[in-house]
Amino acid sequence: MASPDWTLAAPWIWLPRYLEEDNRPGRFFLFRKTFQWHPSDQSQTLPIHVSADSRYRLFINGHRVSWGPCKSYPGKWYYETVDIRPYLRDGENVISARVLRYSTLVPGSSSIVSMPLPGFMLYSPHAELAISTDPSWTCLEQRSVKIIPQTEWNYLLGPPFLSNNERVEEDPSLTGWQLPGYDDAAWDQAVVQSNAVKMLPMMSPWKLTPRPIPELPEVPGRFDGIVKATGPVSTDQWNALIREDNKPVVIPADTRVTVDLSVDALMTAFVNFTFSGGAGAQVSILYSECYEKDLGVETAPFPMPRTKSNRSDASGRLYGVKDFYTVTSGQDVHVYEPFWFRCFRYVQVEITTDASPLTLTSISLRETSYPLEITTKVDAGAELNQIWEISLRTLQNCRHETYEDCPFYEQNQFASDSRLQLLFTYQLSPDDRLARKTIEEFHASRTPDGLIVAQYPTGFASKQIPQFSLYWILMIHDHMMYFADRALVRRYLSTVDSIIQHMEDRIDDRGLVGQFDPGTWPFVDWVQDWFVPGQIFKSCMPPAYHIAGAATVNSLVYAYALLHAAELCEFVGRISTAEEYRTRVRTIQRAVNELCTSTSQELYLDGPGVEQYSQHTQVFAILSETVTGDAAKQLLRRTMSDSSLAQCSYAMKFYAFRAAEKAGIYDELFGSMLDPWRSMIANNMTTWAEDAVNARSDCHGWSASPVNEIVTQLFGVKPAEPGFQRVRIEPRRGLVAVAEGVLYTPRGNIRVQWGPGKPLMVEATRDVEVEVVVDGQVVRKVLGPGEPVVFSQ
Repeated sequence: MASPDWTLAAPWIWLPRYLEEDNRPGRFFLFRKTFQWHPSDQSQTLPIHVSADSRYRLFINGHRVSWGPCKSYPGKWYYETVDIRPYLRDGENVISARVLRYSTLVPGSSSIVSMPLPGFMLYSPHAELAISTDPSWTCLEQRSVKIIPQTEWNYLLGPPFLSNNERVEEDPSLTGWQLPGYDDAAWDQAVVQSNAVKMLPMMSPWKLTPRPIPELPEVPGRFDGIVKATGPVSTDQWNALIREDNKPVVIPADTRVTVDLSVDALMTAFVNFTFSGGAGAQVSILYSECYEKDLGVETAPFPMPRTKSNRSDASGRLYGVKDFYTVTSGQDVHVYEPFWFRCFRYVQVEITTDASPLTLTSISLRETSYPLEITTKVDAGAELNQIWEISLRTLQNCRHETYEDCPFYEQNQFASDSRLQLLFTYQLSPDDRLARKTIEEFHASRTPDGLIVAQYPTGFASKQIPQFSLYWILMIHDHMMYFADRALVRRYLSTVDSIIQHMEDRIDDRGLVGQFDPGTWPFVDWVQDWFVPGQIFKSCMPPAYHIAGAATVNSLVYAYALLHAAELCEFVGRISTAEEYRTRVRTIQRAVNELCTSTSQELYLDGPGVEQYSQHTQVFAILSETVTGDAAKQLLRRTMSDSSLAQCSYAMKFYAFRAAEKAGIYDELFGSMLDPWRSMIANNMTTWAEDAVNARSDCHGWSASPVNEIVTQLFGVKPAEPGFQRVRIEPRRGLVAVAEGVLYTPRGNIRVQWGPGKPLMVEATRDVEVEVVVDGQVVRKVLGPGEPVVFSQ
């Protein structure tokens, strides 16, 4: 195997005569090497290491064997280790790669990083397998495939965050380029890629490190049905194509057809099309989340208000991103598969033939997402079971090599979104590898002013959201409560401290968190009342922020984060720092109670002296313990019943649920607080939307808070101490009559069940200390495996 220091001299290659200045967001490059191999008893496995800048797909004799590198950032550039032995054959073999390089000069993907040098690297530690990248490899730019530039982007859909849609002119000269026997004599010889300068201590731009998470599976699948079709090909014929028998569809010459394909629920998948014949045919493929109201235009130079109701009402129109493919030859087999996976519930294929008929021989897909092993299982009745399944699907689609805000439009990892997605992950599975990667990435993004970057890793610099750093503190606290990893907490406390110092430096002479730095976006939430027409970066925060120079909610969220930071400090023995942070909380509480209360409305003001009100301010007043006891109960009842207040989005309703829990009126409010999710189900949604204000994204992981409510509130399983050293089980049996669940904890699974006339039963899979709350009484005991404990009514 390779020595540990092989990464310091990894053999990177690239094309000669390459110019980064070519003004395109992304370009495709092909690499290829033919080699001889003869099996021997000593070669049971043949692992290699591979990476690229920016992304690659690796093939052995035409077989897909790896896709990467795992999303990286400047401090860590990941490589995959792949066993290629199963794909080799006796004699001549070909190893090849297709690389997508995003420019460092032209904005491309917002979530894929590119280093100053492009490069492809493959390292073989086996002497008998001399395939490491070097000048013996051949290479070629695939100019027939272009990433659609921003100048052609349909801005009706919003900003071009992903930049991965393609316009393809089929190139018959590349047919079989991944296979032995292909003639690559016209290709260039690769050149070694290095930034080394004589006598300068230059280091490689890529700090190689092993991929920290599993490779994403690609699970073969098919479309589930045909919604509608136009042209001479019938719906029945299209259905026969997408079924297992793959009965081909022939598109006659000089004909235009369209077909809307569907899957039962929104997914992320690679889509593959195979054709034959049809020289001159034009194919467009539109990927859409749902049907919606027809805006009367297909494209626009700016976003337009979207109207979505019943997502499967085919009388509406599909809007979405597109790929384009032109058939240039009449050869027997054409294959088109976009390089990146697509997100869709519906795919509209439009084909216009020229003088030759085109035969569409198959349409298939391979679903992909992070392979989280979910061990929590629940049965809580039809409605909650449906809400649970939609929540899991939402989270799955927003979980790949990072946690993502949404899979369709952005695929960006934001600290606020990720805090919730990580927490929900802990409640479902023992696998925290992706969570640890996320925590580390935000830590590595620290800026000189002490904050983390709100969105990271990022392909280009984007607006900073200062408050999102506070949610990262909550992220560290969540991990502590579930896993009690002191080394992890110690590693990140310096960043916690720097975030707190940044906020402390912005405490104004009133004792409140005042204005953030110019050029930042002090985003709080998507709220219709907070939009400033034409000025998005002055929107999404209480208007009081601009009027009074401070938004009360920012001080309250800071205080809430300080309470959690104090517990982190106590966990590792920093007692004096914990007390210091609690002292700061008390100072903020006094300032808010003195300056930001309205006696006439019995609510907290959105800003000092500004008669504006929001649910957000009231919720965080409770969570930060600025108001407690009966006053908190009354405040929250008023907050949740008053529709005149600026309303929390789906994401912020997680914190409204926490306020209900803290105030002690959770059972009272639970039913009505689920109404937004009921409304989404009524509109035939299969994943949860971003928010109720902006009808853009139909899949946002931050909206999956029912996972938390079902696990920690309905079944009541939560950590009473860090790492579940003691498990608190406080089921809310008044919410549903019958329920049974197996809930994951790091101390083993806990089974909780009850029913009409049946007492509460709790069972553990291994010895665990629990405190079970039954009818207000706390019972502490050690549960043994296979010894159910029944608590009488």
